[in-house]
Amino acid sequence: MTRPLHHRLLLVQHRDDLHRQLREALEALGVIVLSIDDSTEALRCFREDDIDIVMIDIDLPDCQGITLLDDMAADPRELPLICVSRRESLADVLSAVRHGATDYLMLPPESADVIRHAINRAVERCELKRENLAYRHKLEAANRELLESLTHLQQDQQAGKHVQQLLLPDTPKDIEGYQFCHFILPSLYLSGDFVDYFLVGDDRAVFFVADVSGHGASSAFVTVFLKNLFARKRSDYLHRGSTAILSPAKMLAIANRELLEMGIGKHVTMCVGVFDLNCDQLCYAVAGHLPAPVLACDGQAEFLPEHDMPVGLFSDAAFTDHMICFPSGAVLTLFSDGILEVLQRDSLKEKEEALLALLSAGQRSSSELVTAFDLNNIGDAPDDIAILVISRL
Repeated sequence: MTRPLHHRLLLVQHRDDLHRQLREALEALGVIVLSIDDSTEALRCFREDDIDIVMIDIDLPDCQGITLLDDMAADPRELPLICVSRRESLADVLSAVRHGATDYLMLPPESADVIRHAINRAVERCELKRENLAYRHKLEAANRELLESLTHLQQDQQAGKHVQQLLLPDTPKDIEGYQFCHFILPSLYLSGDFVDYFLVGDDRAVFFVADVSGHGASSAFVTVFLKNLFARKRSDYLHRGSTAILSPAKMLAIANRELLEMGIGKHVTMCVGVFDLNCDQLCYAVAGHLPAPVLACDGQAEFLPEHDMPVGLFSDAAFTDHMICFPSGAVLTLFSDGILEVLQRDSLKEKEEALLALLSAGQRSSSELVTAFDLNNIGDAPDDIAILVISRL
């Protein structure tokens, strides 16, 4: 047995035999029919009554059928609109569809099944259209929320970048006959690379370069931790007499222990150095940092030897202090490994040779190296890049 349709249908049509036949056929299908032959009254009923479907005779005089179709198609409810006509005209069909008709039915209909099919098809199309519209609205709302979240994240990242830049030392900076200058190019808003240098007491200048694993906020957090650690140990030296800040190896050991205790899954390659300003000697320790620090003097450049394990990987890692003289005119240059990504060479050995060749030419500032590597025009850096140049004046 065919299931009744139970729709409330507004039928806008002249009251004649065809109208009567169509109405009876609709009622036989279980449709509740509200029949009106005046376009003005039909539009009022459409807007005020609980209607599910509309059938409009486009043969109403003075183009009232098409005008009424336009008005109803603009309604936000987007109800199914079925046009009916006595004329077999392709132009009429196209005009009706263009003005918002969901379907088109020729009169008289061949059978009740034709009417049922037209109604069901129109309802399904409108339901699909409503579902698509609802999905589009949800998608647009989700996109707006995502955009707002991204905007807030970007604002947070910008604020974090600003704070991180405030933590960096002045560049260039002269400390008792030594000039320190640096450059940092983050691959994201926040950098996992960091440098610092400062005077300790009257006769020591301490510096470090750090390259934290990964990128972004979590790596930037570790740079803040390192900044705080060195500041604490500097304060301990000035106020408590602790000499840990004067030993690069001790500072690396403390950083290793505290980073492991934090349990955040981050490790750091570092180079820490202490200049004795009385005798121009450099005490340094390298914790897995690549490329190694480069010492240039008298037209020659070489990597400083002796490397230990990175910080934050192993609890039993050992670190060793190394001492060298730092003659007048000498330049010490330190990079993070991001610099290797921009060197157009095939192997690590070739890249290291290119660095030595460049630095032996006497590059004495970070700005000169930025120009030499064209870092200001690099676009999106594949990795954070840090440069620290220390020269004896």
